[in-house]
Amino acid sequence: MPATDALQPPLTPTERDVVKSYGGWTPFMHAYALKPYDHDHIDEAHQIARTFAAADTDVGAASNNGDQSSGDSSAR
Repeated sequence: MPATDALQPPLTPTERDVVKSYGGWTPFMHAYALKPYDHDHIDEAHQIARTFAAADTDVGAASNNGDQSSGDSSAR
């Protein structure tokens, strides 16, 4: 684990899953050409993780709503 992983801000479980999919905080930041020791870049990376986490949550909610809809039409 790179020392710069210690600079990771507090993340929600969904944000953490996004970051882990890149191999950790430092690889996540490097994937977007951000410097893990620059506080402005840390804020930007956190916003990226939030955006991806929100998109994952939205996709999950849409999938659940779709399942409920198809279940309702089958019951009719």
